[in-house]
This record gives sequence, C-alpha cells and structure tokens, in this order.
Amino acid sequence: MGDVIELVARERTYSGREVAEMLGIGASTLRKWSMLLEQHGYWFLRDSQNRREYRQLDVSCMKRFYRLTKDQLIPQEEAAQMIVSQTQVETTRNETAVAVALAPVTHPAANEDALEALEALEAIDEKLHALALHVKQQDENQQALLARLEKQEAYIRTSLKERDRRLTKAMNDIMAAKVQLAKMQDAERKTSIWHKLFRLN
Repeated sequence: MGDVIELVARERTYSGREVAEMLGIGASTLRKWSMLLEQHGYWFLRDSQNRREYRQLDVSCMKRFYRLTKDQLIPQEEAAQMIVSQTQVETTRNETAVAVALAPVTHPAANEDALEALEALEAIDEKLHALALHVKQQDENQQALLARLEKQEAYIRTSLKERDRRLTKAMNDIMAAKVQLAKMQDAERKTSIWHKLFRLN
C-alpha cells in the first residue's frame, strides 16, 4: 500500500488555473464543479496552502463533467453522481492492478491469498457498479415523479383559473340580470303611473 501512495505522490499534478485553461472555462466555474464533486464523495489532493492539486485522473473527470453537462445537457448534480460512481470503480481497479503488479512473487499460498483478495475486490467492484445503476434508476424515478407532480400542479393551476373565470362570468351575468330586472321594474312602475293618470281623467 505504501508503494501505491508513493506512486500517487510522484504523479504530475496541475493547478486549478492550468486545468481551467485546458477546459476553456473560468477558475470560478472549475471551483464550483470541484466542490460539487467533493460533495458527492470525490477527493482531490491539496497543497500546503490547502489549494486543490489536479492529477491526470482529476483532469479526465473534469473533462468528462464538461461533456456531460455542456454537450449532453445532463444536470450537474446527476453528472457529479455519475462521475463519482465511475471513478470509484476505476480507482478500485487501478489500485488492485498496481497492488498486484508490485506484489512480490512468494509462496504459492501467498499467491492464493492475493487471488482471493483480487476476487473479493472484483466482488466489491460488481457491487459498486450495481449500486451506481441503482442510484441512476432512483434518480430517473425521482425525475419522472417530479415531472408528474409538475404536470399535476399545472393542471390544478389551470383548473383554478378556469373556475375563477366561470365564477367571475356568473357574477357578471347575475349583476347584468339584476340591472335588467331593475330596469324592467322601473318601466313597469312608470307604465302603472300613466295608467292611473289616464283612468283618473
């Protein structure tokens, strides 16, 4: 394990400014994306001043994030979850490959232990992959539910507007009918007065 850490420590890293220039985005956008990935469990190296240092793997992840959000128009939250899930699987595979490559040739029993460990890691890899698919399915279900709720809200708003329109029309019709009735009563009263006058004459 110490050899793996040493290999990571010797790996070439890039500053945030360099990565932002590679992607053709602003440094603030890169910071926002990096924070979003960290919120979903991604891990970046830090220098002595606590600034992020980007490994080649990190640069690849940021390029993938760019493609998912800008080219495929996937929401940033969903893209971050996808990248973190894929990266965890790839990291497990890489660490296993490095550990196996650096493992000294020893007694056959030790090789059997290494094989068992590799099989266990592969099983974990499969579980991680299944978990990533499950998370993706949950996200799809959630998006579908949100879309359905939005449709219901739109229907309710439309129904309320239609109800208000009908109530307003009914009120206006009633008011118009009252005005018409008052006019008719007034006309009838005037007619009655004229009849009385003519009878007196």
